[in-house]
This record gives sequence, structure tokens and C-alpha cells, in this order.
Amino acid sequence: MKRPKLMVALAVATLAAGGLAACAGDDEPDTGSTSGAGSTPSEGSSPEEETERPDSLKVVYRESPFVTAVMESAKASFVAEHPDVDIVFEPINASASDYFTKVALMNQSPSTAPDIIYEDGFNVTADASAGYLAPLDEFVAEWEDWGQFSEVIRQNGTSAVDGSVYAVPLGTDTQAIWYNKEVFAQAGLPADWQPEDWDDVLDAAAAISSAVPDIVPLNVYATKANGEAATLRGMLNLLAGTPGSLQENLFNVEAQQWIGGSQGFEDALTFLQTAHQAGYLPADGDMQDASLESIVVEQWAPSGNVGMFIDGSWIWSRWEESGSAPWPAWSEALGLAKIPTRDGQAPGFATISGGWTIAIGANTPDPELAFDFVKAAASQENGLQYALLAGSIPVRDDVLSDPEYLASNPTAEFFAELLPNTHFRPGLEEYPQVSSLIQEIMESVTVGGQDVSAAAERYATQLERIVGSDAVR
Repeated sequence: MKRPKLMVALAVATLAAGGLAACAGDDEPDTGSTSGAGSTPSEGSSPEEETERPDSLKVVYRESPFVTAVMESAKASFVAEHPDVDIVFEPINASASDYFTKVALMNQSPSTAPDIIYEDGFNVTADASAGYLAPLDEFVAEWEDWGQFSEVIRQNGTSAVDGSVYAVPLGTDTQAIWYNKEVFAQAGLPADWQPEDWDDVLDAAAAISSAVPDIVPLNVYATKANGEAATLRGMLNLLAGTPGSLQENLFNVEAQQWIGGSQGFEDALTFLQTAHQAGYLPADGDMQDASLESIVVEQWAPSGNVGMFIDGSWIWSRWEESGSAPWPAWSEALGLAKIPTRDGQAPGFATISGGWTIAIGANTPDPELAFDFVKAAASQENGLQYALLAGSIPVRDDVLSDPEYLASNPTAEFFAELLPNTHFRPGLEEYPQVSSLIQEIMESVTVGGQDVSAAAERYATQLERIVGSDAVR
């Protein structure tokens, strides 16, 4: 039987790390001190001996105005405490996927590996297992501010394999149902609508379809063209609302096993198929359009051509004056509802979160010093700055309750209240392949019209091919 891919990756990473350690040093210049990731101890020292304090730390991050602002602020605080240590920034101007690739290449060698990494929480488990990140448990245990990060938020920086903390969260998000109040009024639905279960969502879509037949009643991303939006904002939001949630319908952390074709998985597919067959979802051509997200958020929503749509907490920023689709009336025109659980079972709603973190590279010569920069980046002041500039949900309790944050946009309090019951994706190495398979299955029961049971069975079979039969239950 095939071993789980994450374990294979870990074994390969361990061997690779050993090979690099064996080869490094002889051909590298010996300066007698370390000056960033990849520097070696002075000649004659043993691996157990403490190296000299580095005179610089290399910080890599995905370039954007708000990340740069936070990093510069953290640098100022850090240098004030450590004037003899320089912070060297290496910003990468690239798409998220290209950024991940570039950082992975940097991590292949100690001579290029960064000391501090702006890390998507989605990658923490895989990168930690590959040996790229340093564990932070001993540092966060002594950090007074760690108490400001709830247990739920800490998940985004914690390995799903060994349970250790490898990154400190900087920001997060949640998902909900956005709906057009005017459309709802025409359909006889309340302005403060909150569905109790999935049937209520379908009933609302039916009312919209009948009263306002020329618009799309409901959008749920559900095809391969929608990419990760289909998996995260579509399928996972539904799976999180089934009995057992993601733990019993996607990936079981304790057993380290993927779940193949559960009842919850079939229920989620049935919801999508029912909505599609009733004509509540967009036309097939639109569902399979890679630009559907932009079409929904930037065209249909402002023009009133979609009744309701499941989407993230950040999309309001596109409607701001500086956004890609300015819409001054958005906060009055749209309402928000929690995504209900399948039958209204506790906790009554479901949501999925993501978000970026800050981590320490495994090759940094002085992890304690590097963690001082992490603390500066994740301070209360920078947490507030990050939330305001990025339009994200704060990860610190003292920022979540900050009046300046709560007044920053009309949705702030609503989305923040969803955090205690949120879920995060299993950031395992094989997840991208599993996600792609989920998108294929979603499309097969909507646009493709495949029988739900047959689609769920196909998912279970192909899941075993991806992760190995011993990693599926």
C-alpha cells in the first residue's frame, strides 16, 4: 500500500537536509560569525556549541503595501531593541503560487534560506514537515502576548501532524452568505434574513427565482474553473456544516486519515445538485468561467443580478473607493447571514478560515533572536495596522475588541463573531490534489449531472490513489 504523501515528503526532506548539512561548510567562506540564514559556525566549533549572534536577519515576504508597512514597523521596533542587528528584507512581488514556489526554492539550501518567512497558514504543516520551519513552542510558551491568540486562531500556525506551533498568525478571514436586500424584498424575504438550515437557503432561492426570474438566485463556486474558491468557499463551508464537520467528512486529525465519501460529503453534493437542477445557480457557462468570482463580486452584486452568494469577509474592500469595483451603496444594499448547518444542529452555523502567518526558518542561527522580530510583527499595534490595511479579521483578542477596528467597516463585528466556530483546511502536501479532485466531483454533480452516490464513490476511489489506501477511511 502507498504511504501517505506527507510522510514520504518528510522522509525525503530529512534525507535532503542531511545531505545539505554534509556538503555545506567546506566550500563556504568562514567569516567567524553568522550573518543570516545558512551561515556556518566558526571553524572548529561543534554543532552543539552556541553560534555567535548574527549581525543580520533575512526576512522574506510577499510584497504588498500593507505587508511592507507591517514589516517596516516591526523592523523599527526590533532594531530599537537590537541596534547591532540589521534586518534585511527580500520582498517578492509575485502571485501567491509563484511566491510559494520562490520561497520553497530558497529553502532548498541553508545558504539561501530566510531567517523569517511571511507564511500562508495553509502551508505551515507541509513546510514544517519538510523541515523548512523551526518549532516555536518554547518561545510562545514564554511570550505574554500569546494569550491574546485564541486556541482556534492558533490552529493556523500549528502543524496538523505533530501538533507543534510553527508560526504566529497575523490575520484571518471567515465566510458567510451575502444577500441583496432589495431582491429579498421583492421575493418577500426579510431584510434581517438568517436561514436555520440548508432547506431555508434553497427555499429563499426558490422565492427569488419566482419573484425575480431574470437574475441568479444563488451563487456557490462549484467547478474546476473556480479553483480553490470552489473547494474552500463552496464544498468546505458545506462540509463544515454537516454532522461531524471536517473531522468526520474530510480529514481526521487524530487518525491522520482522509475521509472517503461520507454521508456528509454526499449531503453537500446533494445540496449543490438540487440547487443546480432547480436553476438557482448560474448558467453552466458562467459556472465554468474562471472569472466567475470577479463577475459575481464586481458586476452582478452591484447591479443586483445575484440574489445571494457565499463569499469571504474581505470582498467588501473591492467596493471601496480605492477598490477594483467602487460601489458606495454596498453597505446599505447588502445583508449578511451565517451559513447554516445542514439541519440546524449546533453550533448552528459553519465557516472556513485562512490567513497569513509569520514563521522562523529552520536554518536560522539564532531562533530566539528571530522570534523577537516575530513578536514585533505580531504585536497589538501591528495587528491593528495589518487588519486595517489588509481588510482582514484580526487574530488578537485585544485588536478584535479595538474601537478603531470595529469602526473600520460595517462588516467587522459580524465576521469577527464567526471566529470561535471556524475551521481551517488540512494543509497537507497532498491537499492541492485532493482539492482539485473535490472540484472535479462538484462539477460532475452540477454541470455534469452525475448521480451523487456514484460521484461520492468515485471520490473515495480516486482519493485512495492520491494519498494511499492506508491514509483513507
